[in-house]
Amino acid sequence: MKLWPPIFFAILIGAALGAGTALWRIHLAPWDGAPLETGHDPRAPKVAAADEMAPRVSVDREQYEFGNMDAAGELSHAFRFTNSGRSPLVLTKGHTSCRCTVSEIQRGELPPGQSTTVTLHWKAHEVTGEYRQTATILTNDPARPEVTLTVVGQVVVAAWADPAELLLSDIPGDEPASGQVRLLCSQPKKLEVLDYKLSDPELAKFFEVHLEPLAKADLPPRGEVRSGILLKLDVKPGLPQGAFQQTILLRTNLESEPAMSVAVKGTVGSDISVAGDGWNAELGVLSFGIVNSQSGAQRRLILIGRGPHCKELKFKPLEIVPDVLKVTVGETTSLGSEGAATQTPLTVQIPKGSRPANHWGSDQGKLGQIVLETNHPRMPRLRILVRFLIEEE
Repeated sequence: MKLWPPIFFAILIGAALGAGTALWRIHLAPWDGAPLETGHDPRAPKVAAADEMAPRVSVDREQYEFGNMDAAGELSHAFRFTNSGRSPLVLTKGHTSCRCTVSEIQRGELPPGQSTTVTLHWKAHEVTGEYRQTATILTNDPARPEVTLTVVGQVVVAAWADPAELLLSDIPGDEPASGQVRLLCSQPKKLEVLDYKLSDPELAKFFEVHLEPLAKADLPPRGEVRSGILLKLDVKPGLPQGAFQQTILLRTNLESEPAMSVAVKGTVGSDISVAGDGWNAELGVLSFGIVNSQSGAQRRLILIGRGPHCKELKFKPLEIVPDVLKVTVGETTSLGSEGAATQTPLTVQIPKGSRPANHWGSDQGKLGQIVLETNHPRMPRLRILVRFLIEEE
């Protein structure tokens, strides 16, 4: 008996039923082109990814421009943080640059949809010029674990002297001299000098200070300069020969810069010069250093005279401060065969057993000084400053 016709017929019936079922399923749930997962019903709703439930950090701005800032000032700025995610956002302090600190995180944990502030505090520490400081905030946002905040700007001093030091080199002792300095201000408040004084009262009589406002056209072409004063200094004849130092101490109307100073340095030139061990010609200072009171110390200088009056030149101690210094003037002799110059030895001594004393030129003790009277017609006095510190064993 032949069985293949019934079997063939059954196969055709099964194939037709299978194709029909497949078409019916496609009609109910059309394929969108995505790979099908085993056991997954494409008609079931999609499950949200885990990171969609995470916190999300956003900041109103990540860099703030402070503009001009006083060198002695302190500034702060609050950055606004928002949690735009679906779970609590946690904020903690991270690394900051040397002059920037996170002074406050208003709320360390932030629910979804809420905001808080992170305040950065910045100190100039008297550093001038452009600055850029940063602070890092750590978060639990998996997409952004760190947020870097930046503050930028320009540090300027409230007021300054231009130049900072007035140099008067080799001025004649019997003739007047002058110099000038501009006092400049970067503050909105117009600079005024309320009063002034000179640091060395003994030489104050030789200096005369004049102050006058600077016109806008005379200000330097720098954006931070808003006002200024011209300081004119007149030096009267009679300053002792050698190096001199003076400081003009100014009191201003500025709260951030109530005091200013202008250093005045120079030398009074003449036919007389000084040389020897421990002598600094630029500063006009004879240095002993630290002296043991039981040993004492001695320095020998040479006073060199030149010019038409050198052969008749004589020196005589006029003032010695402090009296622990002992000064001896030797005999004047000619230098060279032609006698165009002379030399006079000058011995300065700190005797053994001298009491402790500080004349280092600091706040604890002023420099000592030796004033010599001369018979030179253009240089009647010679001033020598002395630096020393006497200590006991």
